[in-house]
Amino acid sequence: METIFVAMSGGIDSSFSAYLLKQKGYNVVGITFQLLPETIKNIKNPKACCSLETVNRAKKIADNLSIPHYVVNLREEFEQYVIERFIQEYKKGRTPNPCILCNEHIKFSSFINKALSIGGEKIATGHYAIIEENSGNYFLKKGKDKIKDQSYFLYPIKKNLLEFILFPLGGYTKAILKEKAGQIGWDIHNIKESQDVCFIPDNDYREFLSKFVELKKGPVYLVNGKLIGYHNGIHLYTIGQRKGLNIPYKEPLYIIEIKPEENTIIAGPKEYLKRKKLIAHELNMLTPGTQNISGKVRYRQKTEPCTYHVHNDTLEVDFDNPVYSITPGQSVVLYNEDTVLGGGVIKTSMQ
Repeated sequence: METIFVAMSGGIDSSFSAYLLKQKGYNVVGITFQLLPETIKNIKNPKACCSLETVNRAKKIADNLSIPHYVVNLREEFEQYVIERFIQEYKKGRTPNPCILCNEHIKFSSFINKALSIGGEKIATGHYAIIEENSGNYFLKKGKDKIKDQSYFLYPIKKNLLEFILFPLGGYTKAILKEKAGQIGWDIHNIKESQDVCFIPDNDYREFLSKFVELKKGPVYLVNGKLIGYHNGIHLYTIGQRKGLNIPYKEPLYIIEIKPEENTIIAGPKEYLKRKKLIAHELNMLTPGTQNISGKVRYRQKTEPCTYHVHNDTLEVDFDNPVYSITPGQSVVLYNEDTVLGGGVIKTSMQ
């Protein structure tokens, strides 16, 4: 009987994952992370996956499932690899994805290594994705629920670790999960969804960053080079943003480009957000593919047909049609139909 360490946030997805694994006969151990540093550990964010409230919720659910539950302190790793990286990226005018950073450095690095070192044979999370084995090779694939599919966030998982990971919800839709949870008597209305960035209260990025990044005003230019106003600090803006400039103009203005070395923002009409090419670094390629390739540069965007080339740890992607808001710091993820080929952190984009 395999021992599976399940990351439990107290939300319905991770809770039901633990339930499913126990039903299948695994020796299930619930794990909840302590991630928030001492300076912000009392943060009030009930939707977050690692707040103080989630520890109590997860423990209660583990007790109901009659499985052991432990709290693992990963605060130092979280501060170094997620929070500090988040702050430094914004200082450089880039827009990082903290959930991807957490998956890369915490859930599928620190956690899995710790679990395997203390007797766990595999780990499991409540992500909507699938890991498929074929002739000894493991592939990361989209989950059955195409709306909830979270494979975009999971591309940084190292290929050699895929065989040690279970995603029990990969074959479920959220609607079916809720239906089955109700059938076994769970009060699904009182099991909260875990979402939002856990270290940012009310998802207010500006308020959080203001504690670490000095406001430094700078010019805002139109795409034609005309000076139209001033911004309050490049870390307050992201590519594609429409609100927040507070500069009167005859048509809606969007953030087209951020130039951190010049402390400058370029704004313009929406059509200037379209780009066909990008270059990414910090790659994690899981499997090769040459046909039916598509990619996306944000979680909620649909995948778009493209071609790609990897050279010297750099990924070049050329979309068949222009896509909106290719943003440095965000990630591009490539697919061959439902299979994740890999991805990387966007460095720059071109027309």
